[in-house]
Amino acid sequence: MQKPVADYLIALSAFNGLIATALSAVGAHALPADISDASQSFFDTATNFHMFHALAMLGAALFLKVSDQASAKWAAIFYQAGILGFSCSLYWRVFMGEGSLGPFHWITPIGGLFLMVGWFCLVFAGIQAGRRQ
Repeated sequence: MQKPVADYLIALSAFNGLIATALSAVGAHALPADISDASQSFFDTATNFHMFHALAMLGAALFLKVSDQASAKWAAIFYQAGILGFSCSLYWRVFMGEGSLGPFHWITPIGGLFLMVGWFCLVFAGIQAGRRQ
């Protein structure tokens, strides 16, 4: 039974939406005036991907709640991992400076890959749910 897991994922997606909204406000009003265009672009990309995938996570969790498709649970989990890897590493780079990820510079593309795997899992969940009807 996936429904209790879905409830936690719904709450986690809402928390991600809250954080993405707050960070968007920081980006619009509180970043230093001398921030480079590249850093501003990284920050905007991070907040956009964070919000889009918070909403995708919510959709996957709601789909899990009504369909009980394990692939939907995995989609939400991969979205969370992707948000942490992709968006959070970009936030880190903006606040800590270029090169601050050091030997962990690979986290950003791995996070992006996790976001894509999340979408693949959701595709698979939809196909599987369609076959059960």
